[in-house]
Amino acid sequence: TAASLPEEIQKAKFDAQVAKENLDATQKVYDSRQELFKQGALPRKDLDQAAVNLVQARSQYEVAQKHLDSLMAVGQHQELKSAAGQLESAKGKYMGAAAQLSYSEIRSPIDGWVTDRPLYAGEMPASGVPLITVMDLSQVIARAHIPQEQAALLKVGDAATITATGLEKPVEGKVTVVSPALDPNSTTVEVWVQAKNPKQVLKPGSSVQLAMIAETVPDALVVPAAAVLTGPDGATTVMVVGSDNRAHQKTVKTGIKQGDDVQIVDGLKGDEKVVATGAYGLPDNTKVTAEEAKEAEKEGADKPSGEKPAAKEDKDEK
Repeated sequence: TAASLPEEIQKAKFDAQVAKENLDATQKVYDSRQELFKQGALPRKDLDQAAVNLVQARSQYEVAQKHLDSLMAVGQHQELKSAAGQLESAKGKYMGAAAQLSYSEIRSPIDGWVTDRPLYAGEMPASGVPLITVMDLSQVIARAHIPQEQAALLKVGDAATITATGLEKPVEGKVTVVSPALDPNSTTVEVWVQAKNPKQVLKPGSSVQLAMIAETVPDALVVPAAAVLTGPDGATTVMVVGSDNRAHQKTVKTGIKQGDDVQIVDGLKGDEKVVATGAYGLPDNTKVTAEEAKEAEKEGADKPSGEKPAAKEDKDEK
C-alpha cells in the first residue's frame, strides 16, 4: 500500500546494504586466496571457487540494488517481495563465503604444545593426515599392567605415585581406570594413573614406574624378603636364631609385600632374631654367630624382625 511504501523502501535499502557487505567480504576472500595462490600455498581450484563466489556475490548485490531502485521509482509491492527473496539468497551466499573464510584459519580445540608437525607451508596434506599434533601436558596418564589378584585390591580414586628417571621426587596421582577385563595376551589387568604435570617434568611416551597404594596395614610385623623361604612342600618359613645361638626353622604366614619387606601375619611375635641373608640352604639347628643389623650395613647381616607400617604396593613399568 501507499502508506507502507516508505517502510518497504527503507527495508530495501537495508537489503542492498547487506548485499554490499557480502560483496566486500567475498572480495576479501578472493584477494586473500589470490595472494596464497601466487605463493604456491593454495590449489587453483580453490582460487576459482572464490572467483565464482565473488561473481555471485556481486550479482546478488546488483540485483538487490536494482530492486531498491525499482521500488523507489515505481513503488510496487511485488518488486519489494522479490527484493526480499534476493536478500535471503544474498545472505546465504554471505554465510557461505564467511564459512570459507573461516576454513583458511585452523584452530586447535585445546591449549597445549605442538609435539609433531609433519607438514609445512606450501605442502599439500593428504586426506586423513593430521597437519599438526597438539598435546595438553598439564595432566598425564600412565598405564600399567598388573596381576589380577593385585588389581582386585584397587579401585578408582586410590592414591598412586609416578616415578621416572631424572625426577627428584615421585609425582602424586590417582587411579582413574581399573580395566574390568583381562589382557588376553598377558592375563594382566590394565590400570591408569592420572597426575598433574604443571612443569612438564613427565614426557609423553616415556617409561615410568607406578606405585599404587591398595591396602595399608598399621604397625605391621615385617622381615626382609630375603629371609622368607619356601620349602618343597610349599610351606613358608624363616630361620630364627634362638638363645642357644642356633638357627631354627620356623613356619610363618606372610601377608603384604612392600619393596624388600614382607609382612608376617602369623608365626613370629616380633622379638625374634631372624636370619636376613644366607638362610637359604642353612640346615635346621645350625650353630651361628648372630650380628645385629646396622642402619648403614643392613645387607649381609642378621636383621631382627620389627613392627612398622606396611602397604600393599603394585608396581609396573610403562
